[in-house]
Amino acid sequence: MQLNPKQEEAKNCVEWPLLIIAGAGSWKTATLTQRVNYMIAEKSIPAVNILMVTFTNKAAREMKDRVAKRIWVEAPRWMYQKGNFPMIGTFHSIWIFILKEVLNNFSSEELNIWLKKDFVIYDESDKLSVLKNIMKNELLLDEKEYPARQIAFYISNAKNSLVTAKWYEKEVDSALKEVVFKVYTRYEQNLANNNAMDFDDILVKALAVLKIPKILDIYQERYKYLMIDEYQDTNAPQYEIVNLLAARYRNLAVVGDDAQSIYSWRWADMTNIINFRKDYSDALIVKLEQNYRSTKNIIAGANWVIAKNLSWIKKELWTDNAEGNKIKYIEAPDDKTEASIIAEDIKNNDWKLADNLILYRTNAQSRQLEEALMMKNLPYRVVGWMKFYDRKEIKDLLAYLRSIHNGNDVVSMKRIINNPPRKIWAKSIEVLDRYKESFEVSYPQLIENIDEVEELKPAARKAVTEFGKMYDLLVQYSSQMVVSELISKVRELIKYDEYITDGLSSDESLSKKENMDELITVASQYNGMDPRDSLSQFLEEVALITDMDTKDEREDYVTLMTIHTSKWLEEKRVFVTGLEDGIFPSFRSTNDTSALEEERRLMYVAMTRAGEELFLSRAKERFHFWDYVRNPESRFMKEILPETIEDYDISDFVAAKSSIFWGGLSTGWAGASFSFGNAWKGWDITPKIKAQANNNVEDFNRWDKVSHPKFGTWIITGLTWELAEIAFSGKWVKKMNIRIAPVRKV
Repeated sequence: MQLNPKQEEAKNCVEWPLLIIAGAGSWKTATLTQRVNYMIAEKSIPAVNILMVTFTNKAAREMKDRVAKRIWVEAPRWMYQKGNFPMIGTFHSIWIFILKEVLNNFSSEELNIWLKKDFVIYDESDKLSVLKNIMKNELLLDEKEYPARQIAFYISNAKNSLVTAKWYEKEVDSALKEVVFKVYTRYEQNLANNNAMDFDDILVKALAVLKIPKILDIYQERYKYLMIDEYQDTNAPQYEIVNLLAARYRNLAVVGDDAQSIYSWRWADMTNIINFRKDYSDALIVKLEQNYRSTKNIIAGANWVIAKNLSWIKKELWTDNAEGNKIKYIEAPDDKTEASIIAEDIKNNDWKLADNLILYRTNAQSRQLEEALMMKNLPYRVVGWMKFYDRKEIKDLLAYLRSIHNGNDVVSMKRIINNPPRKIWAKSIEVLDRYKESFEVSYPQLIENIDEVEELKPAARKAVTEFGKMYDLLVQYSSQMVVSELISKVRELIKYDEYITDGLSSDESLSKKENMDELITVASQYNGMDPRDSLSQFLEEVALITDMDTKDEREDYVTLMTIHTSKWLEEKRVFVTGLEDGIFPSFRSTNDTSALEEERRLMYVAMTRAGEELFLSRAKERFHFWDYVRNPESRFMKEILPETIEDYDISDFVAAKSSIFWGGLSTGWAGASFSFGNAWKGWDITPKIKAQANNNVEDFNRWDKVSHPKFGTWIITGLTWELAEIAFSGKWVKKMNIRIAPVRKV
């Protein structure tokens, strides 16, 4: 493609710091691809001296393919494959590569980290399993008082803030943080004993080794030219790593858009991109503001929304595309009607199903939308709920592979030792754990000497011995078979298919087997490697899989996902749902200027995913927090340029809703003819419209006593602007919008 003048300017800046502000749909990938080609073909820069970092595996694959076509070479199949090609990957995949390379060439004493070769990476469920064990069995804590997820959040926050377990003691200022410190300390020791890392450790350990001068020197000389995509989403460790690598030659190009910074809850720091000019005072700043994706109406509407933010680098998207249809605003009486209107629209248009993307603020909103799509017999896929790699059959097989790869991986070993059941019960595993800790041995060593574990009954020792024989055989196979063959051998040897499908229907059994077959298909891309290398590389890649990497773009179905997940997507038709204050923006942001601005950026991201048609919807009444609530229209709707938006005609749906056949009966008995006789006598089928108050929010305060016509009298225990938490009769707490809820002060 022919670059526009701004893209050309970004392409030609090679020898000094460069900040590319890439607006939504501005073809930044094409710009970066041609920049690499220019560096190699015109500036004679060796490809191996170029490092390109992206945030998703999908983006990395796309970048590799485009670069390969540009420079007329074949892209390496694996990151570890040598060749005259730039290093392209995600932050985590590249830093894992660096860690493995360093661990292969330097001793643990030189590195001063506990990590050894053949480490494993714990996913979130593994991490929670370890934390729960520490809290329950080592610290004797009640998880109801100290939920493992809450402790995990504090530990992740510490790691992403570069606070070690040792230094966390200085952070302790409450009973909760005292618990976090104790768990954090034991958790780090557990990881060291198991030669494991969690996801946060990948960056922290990479930064630690790069701070060693002789190691930093190697990578500064190798990667003299750096390109970092989505720079607005970098966190503290990523920021430190990038600046360390760039310090010598300063050939650093960062690409991003502060207007699309939506991951502060993942510790992303938007100030990294805003302050780039402070870090590199001589940096060239290039703004890519021409949008190639969306119509003029969509761009104008989105521009007006984001312009309300105060903390951002000023820019304005524009496009040469057609004016297009106006943005459609669906204002439904309730959430069921909202979902039905969307499903009906998708069914009755001429677009492919795959051209439709439904977005929502939280995963819980998908249920009503899913039901509506099912009623219309529309195939769909939800991205972000039960992920492929979170399914039991997949996690079980991966646990076998990880145990084979690293016998120190206690989490995986404990998952497989009695899976399928081998009569190695929980009490036996507790005995094994005690021996393991007392004698500081690994599980394979313990199993090999199981006859010395006198606390186990003979039957248990025999069961463990049989498991050990099977495990040793699989370890032996792992040096002879590539990973795809090894998975098949595991299934065969442990009779896993029979176990996992026992008692299931034929459809459920087929689904389980298809999932396992798909895992083998994924693993087959490593068939050309050395068997042990194929296992190691496969486990590494699986550990870094994201939601978007599991989306199959070959099939025709409607896609549903949260807006956060959609960040790197675009689609011809997009539905943004649940546009009500308290939902989008979230009620947590209403009193926090910074949080509200991030919600507005989220709205901007949602709107700019759309290419040709954009639908925005809300429900006047919604079943939320186990009750019907009436939230006001999202404030973002008032921020859209009025000339770009028009109401969607919902008169047919409102008329249908007034029928007694609307809802369960109409969907269950559609098309049938019945004679009900007197069946309806005594049934109140009059539509019930909730009374809507118009309270002055400022009249209410926390601990005020209020009365409700249905729930009686109690007190406001929490109040965040319009959203109140009210404890009724001391038995339950309900969340209500105090402005429109039928409550009054007593």
